[in-house]
Amino acid sequence: MGNSWLGRPLFARLILALFVLALTLVGGIVSAQDAPAGVLRIGLPAPVVLDPSLHTNDPETLLNRAIYDYLVEVLPDSTIGPNLATDWTISDDGLTYTFNLRDDVTFHDGSQFTATDVVFTFDRIREAGSPALNILGDGYTVAADGDFTVVFTLPEVNADFLYGLGAPQSLVLKAGTAEPNVIVEGDNPYVNFNGTGPFILESYEPGAGATLVANDAYWTDGLQLSGLQLVFIDDSVAQVDALLSGQLDFIFKVPIAQVDRLADLQGINVLQRSTSQHPVIRLRTDEGHLGADVRVRQAFKYATDREALNDILLQGRGTVGNNDPIAPVFSFFFDSNIQNQTYDPAMACDLLTEAGMNPVEATLYVPEAFEYADMAALLQQQWAAACINVDIQVRTEGYYYDVSNPDNYFDVDLGITGWGARPSPQILLRQAYIESGIETYFNESRFVDPELEALVAEASQTTDQDARRAIYAQVSQIFLERGPIIVPYFAPLFGATSGRVQGLEMAPFVGLTDLRSVSLSG
Repeated sequence: MGNSWLGRPLFARLILALFVLALTLVGGIVSAQDAPAGVLRIGLPAPVVLDPSLHTNDPETLLNRAIYDYLVEVLPDSTIGPNLATDWTISDDGLTYTFNLRDDVTFHDGSQFTATDVVFTFDRIREAGSPALNILGDGYTVAADGDFTVVFTLPEVNADFLYGLGAPQSLVLKAGTAEPNVIVEGDNPYVNFNGTGPFILESYEPGAGATLVANDAYWTDGLQLSGLQLVFIDDSVAQVDALLSGQLDFIFKVPIAQVDRLADLQGINVLQRSTSQHPVIRLRTDEGHLGADVRVRQAFKYATDREALNDILLQGRGTVGNNDPIAPVFSFFFDSNIQNQTYDPAMACDLLTEAGMNPVEATLYVPEAFEYADMAALLQQQWAAACINVDIQVRTEGYYYDVSNPDNYFDVDLGITGWGARPSPQILLRQAYIESGIETYFNESRFVDPELEALVAEASQTTDQDARRAIYAQVSQIFLERGPIIVPYFAPLFGATSGRVQGLEMAPFVGLTDLRSVSLSG
C-alpha cells in the first residue's frame, strides 16, 4: 500500500510495460534520441471528463487548456492577466464588467472568434451547472456589444468574479457547439475539439494517450513547440521511470518519495511551488452518517497527529496550518492565532464515549495519488490508539473522483480528498463548504452551517481586504469548533522535467500550466 518505490517494484514494472505499449498506440517515443523535434512529452493520469465546461482535475484541465483559450488568465502568482480579452473595466458599483476582445483570433476550423462565442460559452456554463459557477455565481447575464466587446452584469458584488472567468472550466467554445470534446465517427473524429488554443488535437486513444500539433494560425507569437504528446499513465512511479529513461519530458504531482529519487540527477530538473494544495480528511456530516455528531468530528481531530504526518510523509516540507482551507500561503488572510487540537488519543476516546460511538469501526477510502495511501496507513495507526479502527480501501484517482462509481469520494462516509491550489480562499469555501456545493459534488462532507453560509456570502461581496480578513478569522473559528475536516498539511507541488525543457513555469493548479512559452533544447 502506498507510493513507496521499494514497496512496489513488480507493480511498477508492470505499469511501465503497459506505459510503453501506450506510447506505441499513440505513436509515442521510446527514447530521448527518438524524440521528435519540438514535441513536449507529458506523462499524466488519464482524463475522465473531457467536456471543457465540466472537467475538474489537472489532467483534464491540461488537455483542454492546450486546445482552448480563456477570456482572462489566472497567472502563477494568482494575479489576473489578459488573454482573449485585451483589457476590461469594472463599474463603480462593481456590478458591470466590460471586456474588449482580440479581433485577430480564429478557431481551429478557421472561423472568426467574436463576442458571440463568449456569450455562448458563459450561457452554457450556467446551463450545464459547471463547477465554474462556484466562483462566478449563477445570476450573471452576458451580452455582446458589437463583435469584439462583451458585457457581464452581476446581480450583486462578487469580489472573485475575475477568478471565475479564469476558472479551469471557463474555456471559450465556438458558439453553437453542441457536443464539445465528443469523438465522432467519420473522416474528422475530432471536429468537436474546436478551440482557439495553441494546439490542435490530432489523435486520442482513451486510456492510452493523445497527440496534438501546434496551431500555425495561433493568435500570439512565440509558440515554440511543434506539438504535445500526452501519455496517460496513472502510476506515479512508472511516470518517474519513464522520465528517467528519456520517454517523457514533464511529469507533475510527483510524490515526495519520488522527489528524493530525482534530486541531484544530471539531466533532470525538479520543480517545486508553494501552494494552497492540501489533502482533506473528511467525515460526512448529514443525518445518519459518521460525522453527524460534532463530538465525533472533534474526536477525529484529537486522534490525528498532523505534525507527525508532515514529518513522515513530506519530510517536513509541508506547512501545518489550521483545519480549514485558508492556507498559510494566503498570508494576509491566514489566522496564526488559532489553537488547533493537539494529538490526544485519550481525549478522542472520551469524546467518542460521550457520543456513544466508542469504538468507531469505519472504512477509510483514499485515492491512489501523491502520498495519500501512505497517509491512510499512518492514520490507521494513529487512530487505533484513539478508539478509531479503520479498514483502508485505495481506489485509482479516476475511479475515485468519478461520482458515477460506487464508493466514490463524494458518497463515502470517511475519505481523503486531494484539493488542488486555488488563487483565493474564497473559491474553496464557496465550492466545498456551503450548501450549494452539495449539488455540484464539491461539498463532500455535506457540511451546512448557517453562520458559515452567511460569512462566506459576506466575504463574496467584500472587496476591502481588511474586512475580508476579519470575516475569515470567524470562518477559521467555525472550522476549529465544528468543522468536518482535518487538513494535515498544505503541500508544495512537485514536478520534474528533462533537461531539454526550457521556460516551463508550473502553475499552482498544475493543469493551468501555460505551455505556450515552453521550448525544447537539443
